[in-house]
Amino acid sequence: MAASLIRLHFHDCAVRGCDGSILLNNAGSERTAESSKSLRGFQVIDDIKAEVEKKCPKTVSCADILTATARDATVLAGGPFWMVPYGRKDGRVSIAKEAQMVPMGRESITSLIEFFQSKGLSVLDLVVLSGAHTIGRSTCGSIQYRLFNFSGSGKPDPSMDAKYLNFLERKCRWASEYVDLDGTTPTAFDTAYYTNLQDKMGLLSTDQMLYSDSRTSPLITALAYQPQIFSYQFAASMVKLGNIQVLTGQDEGEVRVNCNFANP
Repeated sequence: MAASLIRLHFHDCAVRGCDGSILLNNAGSERTAESSKSLRGFQVIDDIKAEVEKKCPKTVSCADILTATARDATVLAGGPFWMVPYGRKDGRVSIAKEAQMVPMGRESITSLIEFFQSKGLSVLDLVVLSGAHTIGRSTCGSIQYRLFNFSGSGKPDPSMDAKYLNFLERKCRWASEYVDLDGTTPTAFDTAYYTNLQDKMGLLSTDQMLYSDSRTSPLITALAYQPQIFSYQFAASMVKLGNIQVLTGQDEGEVRVNCNFANP
């Protein structure tokens, strides 16, 4: 669940800033976009919001709950703790088309760097936040092109380890199947994600390219064998992520009563 909540939080902050817009569940909202179909964790946020409303009605925003829940889920998975500043308001606007800008694993490293920089995040943040792929799963449908028809060649991606490729070809015959993002320690929040890249075992194309690009490869090498630095920097990067374009002004946003809908 930690990976699902981190991803949900990232999607939210990557579109309109951390305003809970991904949680709005109406026709044409971000949540209905194709890129959002695999997101999970909405019910967890709804359940927490319902309990909070009983004790402190119209006080705690859905955006704050999502940010805090991503942090707490990370800690429960063995990851670091970080302070979460509260006071975010919830946005009232959510547009499916805008969700298409969120990286999906087939972009170039240049595109990823530019996207992160547009949000005030650095190359280091890109590499460190990608390390969240040390836990969680992906649909086989998102990687089948790497296994069976890379770049239209009708062949697999040559950058993949042969044994890992063989495993994935057997595991991912059906697009609807799921596969772990970290093929070695999928339930541990550790630095195996980075050592996997060194062993040509990055599941997503963008993951593996981080190790082949000169702008990001040195960071992969540095983090692979220094778990304390990864843990510290992951917390710092998540703080930056959680502060992207937040709504805090008196006339900005609202505190939703129900995370699925803007207030009447």
